[in-house]
Amino acid sequence: MFDRGKVSELQQKVMRDKEGNDFVAEYVNKHTMITFEEALELCQKYINKVATNAFRKENSPERKRELTKSYIFEFVDIEKPVVQKPGNKGFYSLVELKNALIDEITHYGPITKAMEDPSIDEIRANGPDQIFIESGGKSLRWKQKFSDREHMERIISKLIGVSKVRLTPRVPMVNARTIEGYRVNATHADISPYDVPAFVIRKFHKKSITPEIMIQNECFSANMFKLLTLIPKANLSWITVGPTGSGKTTLNEILIKEIDPMTRIITIENPSEMRLLRRDSEYGEVINDVLQYECVPDDDDSSPATMENLLINSMRQSPHWIGPGELRTPGEFATALRAAQTGHYFFTTLHAEGDEEAIYRFLTAYLMASNEPAELALRNICSAVKFIIYQEKLADGTRKVTSISEVLGSEGLKPKINPIYKFICEDVEEEKDTHRVIKIIGKHKRVGMLSEKTQQMMLKAGIKRSRFDFLTVAPSDDEKEVYVFEDKHPNNY
Repeated sequence: MFDRGKVSELQQKVMRDKEGNDFVAEYVNKHTMITFEEALELCQKYINKVATNAFRKENSPERKRELTKSYIFEFVDIEKPVVQKPGNKGFYSLVELKNALIDEITHYGPITKAMEDPSIDEIRANGPDQIFIESGGKSLRWKQKFSDREHMERIISKLIGVSKVRLTPRVPMVNARTIEGYRVNATHADISPYDVPAFVIRKFHKKSITPEIMIQNECFSANMFKLLTLIPKANLSWITVGPTGSGKTTLNEILIKEIDPMTRIITIENPSEMRLLRRDSEYGEVINDVLQYECVPDDDDSSPATMENLLINSMRQSPHWIGPGELRTPGEFATALRAAQTGHYFFTTLHAEGDEEAIYRFLTAYLMASNEPAELALRNICSAVKFIIYQEKLADGTRKVTSISEVLGSEGLKPKINPIYKFICEDVEEEKDTHRVIKIIGKHKRVGMLSEKTQQMMLKAGIKRSRFDFLTVAPSDDEKEVYVFEDKHPNNY
């Protein structure tokens, strides 16, 4: 058996002794010489293995690229692989190999600048010459292009290289992560009528968006934020609802941080997006009891760690809160409801068109996995879910909480919804000639008050009445919402 040290020794010996025995040279080449693609894969695995937490948390693309270069240098200097150049044109020197690996790993061709720009949230390529980006909630055409299909395929391979997946005709759809931690979905050219590959990259901000920024951007008002912070503090399970890209996960992350740090939370996502760990200093000890899992898709046979199985397992790990990132399958809905009925509080996200529609979506999925009568199932769902928060991305690119509603129960097959806040659209500001939308004109308005039952639950949770007293009286016509952040609410009970 050759170990890595012996292989490296043989590699270097062959390189020095070019006039050695032909049989020995052939044997050593067979067992020690690798292609550049193999060297690239080994290097990417090495980086994934040795990368530190500081590397993963690094926000600066330039700094991250420098750190990546240092890992590449380490890999080449330690392993000293003998790598054959394409077309049997000799071997890479160690310096040449370092440069080739740096170029292949740290750059992304025409989308490099888009990958580095923190203001760009999403990159979409529908073909070599069809690249689009999303920035500030708006889609824009990206001027740079891939040179051809092969160039685009190389970049896709680079994007998914650190994950244990490959895009092939037999596996024409893959979900992976880039070395920066961004989520990428890619499809093979074989399933395109135009014979071109495609990909979507969703970038996650390394720094969480703060409530102050969201209030300044009029995502919600100061009083709405006060209500939102009381929902998790009072142990009121909630669902955040809205279309794709509306900011549901970001909003949930803000609410979760209002939960007492000594209250045990277990989250399950695919992929893991929320940053929930709190530290006593930038790189200090973790001070909150949070356990986060990343599940695999239901059709992934490589692991039993599906959302449903992890939900079942999490109930055995003494959680106070369980947070499935998004419920999709009937089994997941059924398991989440079982968790709510066995003494756990939960939060999640759904795709639906409103508060009542979210309840019916939950009911429809649940009944596909249960023989329970619909009326009883609806009553159980409405008993478990206390609040529904609806968030949308409007035509001007802004993201707003457009309703906060209390779930009071059900009557027959109809949920009883008590709207507390709504966003009311009034007009649209647009460019005169092009009619391009500049701004959606509207306002948040309180339209209801908290039920007596919820008020009692808040008091039992140790929340002073003065903190929600403004929500216990009927709204007046002259009541106006303000968008000034007041950091006066404590982070504990």
